Amino acid sequence: MKRINRWLLLVPLLVLLFLISSSQMAISQQTTQLAACADLAFSTEEDFLTQGPLPSDGNPIISDGDLLSRNGVVCMRNQDLLRRWDVNVDLGLDAVDVLSVEQELVAFSTSLNDPQGRFTAGDLLSTGGMIIPNQALLALFQVSGDRGLDAVHFVGPIKNILAFSEVASQQPRSAWLEDPAMLTILLKRHGVDIWFSIEGTVRQNAVIDIYDGNLLSAAYGSVVARNAALLPPFVPAGIPTRGVDFGLDAFSAPRLSDYGGGFFSTEILYHGELSFTDGDVLRSGDGIYVKDTDLTKAFEPKADFLGSDALFIRFRTPQSTRYLPLLLRKYLLRGKP
Repeated sequence: MKRINRWLLLVPLLVLLFLISSSQMAISQQTTQLAACADLAFSTEEDFLTQGPLPSDGNPIISDGDLLSRNGVVCMRNQDLLRRWDVNVDLGLDAVDVLSVEQELVAFSTSLNDPQGRFTAGDLLSTGGMIIPNQALLALFQVSGDRGLDAVHFVGPIKNILAFSEVASQQPRSAWLEDPAMLTILLKRHGVDIWFSIEGTVRQNAVIDIYDGNLLSAAYGSVVARNAALLPPFVPAGIPTRGVDFGLDAFSAPRLSDYGGGFFSTEILYHGELSFTDGDVLRSGDGIYVKDTDLTKAFEPKADFLGSDALFIRFRTPQSTRYLPLLLRKYLLRGKP
């Protein structure tokens, strides 16, 4: 009896040691600092050397593929983003949407194709292993070929977005290409959408004219917002009536809102009543929100201008989602050509 009691006393101790060991192992496996990007994350258009806080990995070189915070932290290196594919070269970072800090789940696109041909710079990827081909995003627009991916933003209740991401991550890239309609079916089934922009202009063999300054809907094949609607009236944005398409390099907005509550950056700068660069973060219809130099100030770069290529901003969203269908109808009506 004494021997049995001795073992009974040891069991809780062994369980406690196992839990401590598991916890330490989990902590040791956390190689990123994504929590620092919980409120705002971005990438630059150029590589640079930080003169500010030294990154946790000891490397002062910041690449255009790294995910950065406004307070001078490298949240994820490009290799962290591409860990699923074991990519050893930097492929850049063209678009980003932080879906879950706790799960380290980030949706993004690269600037360069995968050297092994598993994805292109126009595909939508995630750290969870999702690869949605560019052709699938543009399927409802009846656009062929890869047109690049410059901005990406998921719309809908976050739990629905995470559920869609999990299902999408289980699909091989070839499945999307074989059945491009699968994307819009899954998006509508989960009650979410993907807003995005492309890198070029498509005016032939497309349902509607598409410019790289348009914000597009993957679920409905419509224009969420044209370039003219994003910029103030005194900026000559919009083709063919106002003269210039400034492009759309990045976009972020509340999950349950229309584009009017969003922030973005352009591909070209402008000097006029409102002067801005392609690194400034602009507020939809209302000028500059954050200057390029303020984004990178904590890194103390030698250059005055580094541009911005990807952008994520977290917004506090209401608990109720009952107005989401109304908001979706609202942006669809605005997006009609």
